[in-house]
Amino acid sequence: MTTGQETQNSAADQQRRELAKDANFFREMALLQSLGQDLHERPAVLSTLRKMWAKDDALRRPEIAYLMCQLGDRSGVEAVARAFFAGDYDTGRELEPDGGAAGANATDEAFRMLILYGTPQHHQRLLAFLRLSDDPLRKRDNLCEALLGLSSINNGPGLPTGYPRKQFPLDLAIACLDYTEEVGTIVSAPGGTIDSQRGSQQGSITVSGTVSVASQRGCDYAAQTIQNLTSRDFGHRVSDSIPQRDKAITAIKKWWTESHAATQQR
Repeated sequence: MTTGQETQNSAADQQRRELAKDANFFREMALLQSLGQDLHERPAVLSTLRKMWAKDDALRRPEIAYLMCQLGDRSGVEAVARAFFAGDYDTGRELEPDGGAAGANATDEAFRMLILYGTPQHHQRLLAFLRLSDDPLRKRDNLCEALLGLSSINNGPGLPTGYPRKQFPLDLAIACLDYTEEVGTIVSAPGGTIDSQRGSQQGSITVSGTVSVASQRGCDYAAQTIQNLTSRDFGHRVSDSIPQRDKAITAIKKWWTESHAATQQR
């Protein structure tokens, strides 16, 4: 009779065998992430990640450091933060054979890591993006997109396994409620269908029926982030008109102000 522990060990053995193969970087990281959930495997996984940090291209480091943070090692945070704020990841350089948009990937992972595991000082530097008068690299958009992507697997990778929702820095999302520039669009087909297909190089979307396109601002991403993470319904709907969405955003700001006032009075 096979026990649960034996099954777990068998799965870990299989994943170790996969790692020994010539897997690409993303496959390797996925396997290490899975293995790292086993407390018995975690020290070996962290050792592997530290070796990767030392030998891999600098554009890989944000993803390596982000996984290290998830497994309890924040030693790479400061180095990634320095490179990120210095603009070292703002490059179109590709990594072969499996890292085509390596700079964009590094930027995305750095945003996620700094949001979830950064210091208050890092958070202040992220918020400084919202005050930029000139933002050609759309860092403000990136911040809003990263927040939304962490808040729900419907919008991105979601929170890492085991990350406490209560530790999420909601104040970053609250600050984005005043960012009213458009950062994306939502396409829906009421009474029709949307068929999304993704090939090896590019994706395609086929829409039939009545098409509805709603622009999404940074503040809309922030409102959805807050609703997702607090499980509170403030009435923000991505398909609503902007005045309706603004009403919900006002309700969120009121809730935040009142909840903090009550906390300070205790």
